[in-house]
Amino acid sequence: MSRMQVLMSKAGAVAHRMAAELTSASTGDRMPTAQELSERHGVGKGTVQAALALLEEAGAVEIRSRGKLGTFIAAIDHRLVWELAGSGSIPIAMPLPYTRRYEGLATGLHAAFEHLGLPCTLMFVRGSANRARAVRQGRADFAVMSGFAARADPELEVVRDFGPQTYVGAHGLVVAQGHDPDDPALRLAVDPSSADQRELTALRFPDLAPERRVEVSYNQLGRHFADGLVDATVWNVDEIDAHIAAPITVHPLDGVDDAATTSAVVVARRGADPAPVAVREALAADVVMAAAAEVVAGTRIPTY
Repeated sequence: MSRMQVLMSKAGAVAHRMAAELTSASTGDRMPTAQELSERHGVGKGTVQAALALLEEAGAVEIRSRGKLGTFIAAIDHRLVWELAGSGSIPIAMPLPYTRRYEGLATGLHAAFEHLGLPCTLMFVRGSANRARAVRQGRADFAVMSGFAARADPELEVVRDFGPQTYVGAHGLVVAQGHDPDDPALRLAVDPSSADQRELTALRFPDLAPERRVEVSYNQLGRHFADGLVDATVWNVDEIDAHIAAPITVHPLDGVDDAATTSAVVVARRGADPAPVAVREALAADVVMAAAAEVVAGTRIPTY
């Protein structure tokens, strides 16, 4: 009998559902009793035992009895469990890969999921506000953004923090040459889709008048500076040379938590079901930042 025929049998159907439950299990976890599984899946104990046998024969899980203590998971192959559960690709909302750091993060996450044999789909979405919305609306299971933006959104939960300078190197106040950074008449460019830029601008200019605020997408910054339409902006210093050719001066941002604003984090919707163990392993894998560092250093070709 082929694997498909087995899975289409009654025991196979229960094995399929049990595999889905096992995606959140770990080695050492106690298994429900045959009676509990029988009641949960609406089948007899014999069918439950046959389903467990199918999972063990496939190499997805190894079950051991500890007598009166119950039955426990001795070993589990999360990649195979994922396959037998019929789980789909994991959607992750990413920043557009227009900097080496963003390309590195995309490469590292792709490599980590591939290493564990898990499918993932990287969705490139401009603006942390739009990525947060994708997670809240269920269009993405996870999103990558700065720790600064993530912790400002009560509907998001950080599931992995990669540490300082993994998202950006630093932020600075970019001022057109000939202008004083403390000039009360400065016209500030603000990208409404960037939670980081909005909040950092508010911190640096808490009394910014509406007429001094000019909404500008990051990819239009160069033209606005060149045409004299804006005088300053708060921006990621990694991107300044690539986007602004006009003469500028970059000033440090005082009173800003560099660790939070430069750290890349992976977020999920607060209150969502716990991420499957295999997914947590992929997000926690050292290969993510190892690959990202190689891309930033120029020793690895970005692949995502």
